[in-house]
Amino acid sequence: MKKLNIAEFLDDLSWSDNMRHKLRVMADRDDVVAITAFNKDGRLAATAYTRWPRNWPASTIAVWCKRPMPDRMLSQTQQALELVRQGANPHAAAAQLGITATAVYRALKRIEGKQICPSCGQVVRDGFKVQSAGPASG
Repeated sequence: MKKLNIAEFLDDLSWSDNMRHKLRVMADRDDVVAITAFNKDGRLAATAYTRWPRNWPASTIAVWCKRPMPDRMLSQTQQALELVRQGANPHAAAAQLGITATAVYRALKRIEGKQICPSCGQVVRDGFKVQSAGPASG
C-alpha cells in the first residue's frame, strides 16, 4: 500500500475522468479524512472514510489522507470527547460519530475533575505524572 498526496492519488492511478472528478469532490468535503484505492473484480475502486479505520482493507493499493494518520486509533467515544474539547456540543459530537449522547455524557462524568494527558488525551492515573517537555534549546 502506498501513501500518496492528492495529486498522485488522482493523476497517477488509472481513474476514469468521471471517477477522478468524483474523487476530487469527495476529497474537498470537510468530513472526509482519507480515501483508499483498491482492486475490485479487476477494476480500480475507491472508498472514502469519514473516520480513521482500525485497519486498511487488505486489498488497498493506495491511500490519500487529508491530514496525518493518528499514532493511535481512538474509540468513537474518545473521538467524541475530542470534539467536545474542541468546542462541540456533546449531542452533536455523538450524532456525528453515530453513538448515543449518553455514552458521551458518561465518559465526560468519568473524566470530570481528573488530570488529562495533553499528549494522548487519556486520564492520568494515580501515581503517575505528566512531564513537561519544556522549551527547546538549540
